[in-house]
Amino acid sequence: MARTQVFDRVALVLSGLCAICLWGCSQSSGNGALTERGSSPVSGNRWEAKLVKVVQGFDGPDSVLVDPSADFVYVSSVGAPWEEYWGYKGKGFISRLKADGEIEFLRWKQDDDVGSAPKGMCVLNGNLYVADIMQVRQFPSGKRLLVVTGETAHLNDVATDGRSIYISDSARGMIYRVQASKEFPAPIFASSAPQGINGITFFKGGMFGVSWDLHEVYDLDPSGQRPPRAFGLAEHFTTLDGIEVLDDGTFIVSDFRGNRVCTISSDRRTVRTLVQLESPGDVGLDRKRGLLFVPEFMKGRVSVFKLQCKE
Repeated sequence: MARTQVFDRVALVLSGLCAICLWGCSQSSGNGALTERGSSPVSGNRWEAKLVKVVQGFDGPDSVLVDPSADFVYVSSVGAPWEEYWGYKGKGFISRLKADGEIEFLRWKQDDDVGSAPKGMCVLNGNLYVADIMQVRQFPSGKRLLVVTGETAHLNDVATDGRSIYISDSARGMIYRVQASKEFPAPIFASSAPQGINGITFFKGGMFGVSWDLHEVYDLDPSGQRPPRAFGLAEHFTTLDGIEVLDDGTFIVSDFRGNRVCTISSDRRTVRTLVQLESPGDVGLDRKRGLLFVPEFMKGRVSVFKLQCKE
């Protein structure tokens, strides 16, 4: 799609940016937090995960977001069967959990406040931002911050480099970048991305993403001046969903139909299964407590793991 066509079809209202969590290879301290440790030339094989809790009661949980500033954990539920994942008849809701995973409000936001089928989330300055097919909403206000019109869009994940907000569109194979602005429509820049682009994240000035369709991990250019660079690991995965990067350069990715969460070494060569579980979605990370939250879409639950670096 031509860039001008995207501009003609996309309208955005934005009043803030989304926060993004960066994790690093570290070891657990006595109080459970992860503390910095010396880095090695190649990381990724030193992580292990131990199941500590399974939280039930969700309906198609898609994404988990940890807000360390408020000690809350948010879970978005699509509220529809898998075949209606991108449909508009979902009865989605957002749950708010305590830091340890205990449910505080199962339906913290729901119905018209949420939209149809909430997916990727991020947080900034106490506000939660949620993508839902063709819009992004801000909570607790519920105000629409981003509305996409025209051709069908599948807004999936959001991330920020601290200056702009980036939104992945799985249907169009695009990533939208929006400068912080109170104007309507806000300035928008669209760059091509891999087919089926799903989760996106930033790390040390770089942008990374995963493709559901191509089951590959990519080094992306936020400016759109160069094409995406594949890691060359497609043979290891089936349908990639979420991605995060730890401070030592280790990547964590979730493979939905592969039924596992994996680490990728910092040299981007070695893939290792961290945990095996059914239909893992967009994971959430709590670096302060060393916890990994994994939504299991088909099971209607969130599994919580303690992450530790092994010697």
